Amino acid sequence: MFTKGLIEQVHPDSIAEELGIKPGDRLLKINNRVFKDVIDYRLLTCREKITLLVESTNGEIIEYDIEKDFDEELGLRFFSPTIDPVQVCCNRCIFCFVDQLPPNLRSTLYLKDDDYRLSFLHGSFITLNNLTEKELERIKRLKLSPLYVSVHTTDDKLRQKMMQNLRAAGILSRLKNILEYGINIHAQIVLCPGINDGEALKQTVFDLASLGKGILSVAIVPVGLTKHRRNLFRLQPVTRPLAQQVLEDIHCWQKHFKQERGSAFVFASDEFYLQAGVPLPSAEQYEGYPQLENGVGLSRLFIDKFKSWRRSLPQKKMPPLYFSLVTGKSALPLIKKVVGALNEVEGLNAFLYGVENKLFGKQVTVAGLLSGRDLIAGLQSKELGSFVVFPQVMLKEGEALFLDGLTPENVSEALGVPLYPVADLDDLGTLVFDRQED
Repeated sequence: MFTKGLIEQVHPDSIAEELGIKPGDRLLKINNRVFKDVIDYRLLTCREKITLLVESTNGEIIEYDIEKDFDEELGLRFFSPTIDPVQVCCNRCIFCFVDQLPPNLRSTLYLKDDDYRLSFLHGSFITLNNLTEKELERIKRLKLSPLYVSVHTTDDKLRQKMMQNLRAAGILSRLKNILEYGINIHAQIVLCPGINDGEALKQTVFDLASLGKGILSVAIVPVGLTKHRRNLFRLQPVTRPLAQQVLEDIHCWQKHFKQERGSAFVFASDEFYLQAGVPLPSAEQYEGYPQLENGVGLSRLFIDKFKSWRRSLPQKKMPPLYFSLVTGKSALPLIKKVVGALNEVEGLNAFLYGVENKLFGKQVTVAGLLSGRDLIAGLQSKELGSFVVFPQVMLKEGEALFLDGLTPENVSEALGVPLYPVADLDDLGTLVFDRQED
């Protein structure tokens, strides 16, 4: 049963740990006020002097008086990211990835959220179809900006069809209303071939541009399709020729918007470039990477980081080391450069494996959607060396769990070698060159 304010984790060396607050305790009041959600929590706890009323696991009510730096965090993590229940999506989008999930994954993966608080705090995309007038007024009053909005199309009938929701109509008027209060928007378009591409895509991009500079950016991402689409709307994947055409159109629109707005405005996700075989834009062309978490520019950042990282590698590794790196199919061209640089170091021998996604199907090629069982199936009987390195993005944030619930220890036991996650190239360098031998 959900309990508002229930504490899941107390961060080490935090104010909350020092006070003796523990997981399972429940936060009742802040400054003698009952708080609504994570927005209230953030506003009330950013002050230098605060009072917490906490119910401990044994039922005791304890009051804590705290003096801290302004905006210093308490170190509490709640079972719900919004503290109260997350707002669930009311749409039934024809391309919804959650509907394409197989059974028996982590339960949290099946949650369809459409919560403006997660959009403001974490950059999650919302449709605006769920918003009540009261919530809209709160967004305006608190100026929760920027928000991240899934638009997909500005054609009312087409948006209703794509979201299977009559409330999906009127997106332009909703956006305009929000923009009038000084709230900025980053927009997203999930491209479904034969549905919202071609002229429909052009109309959507230019409709959004017509709303003014409060629409900060538009990202176009290809629809993700898994093998688990029984009884769902028939969709086609983005093909190489379509990816090339989309990029040609986007590059043309970027030139227009550069002159009109002083910004490229519309950006394609990295998947389009990788699939089309078109060189990635320069770092400058991404204009500060406004939609990095949407996969727009991650590859460019990686390549630029790799250039400086490569120069920092030593000429020799002693004692010699043999190990493996594993990733998804789409990242292979990038990671091959890394492995090539490592193998130029005397005493290093690195193997690279691109693993097929058996959980979701061959069309899903990103590393972050590989499961523990995918790694086992893809690496068994392979030459692995002393250990296997894999991208940390494969694990649940803050917890060592793959999508299918396996742990790195489970996979390690199956493969007979240790597994180590790395967050970036610096992590990889530390692991390879500074790691103490077991």
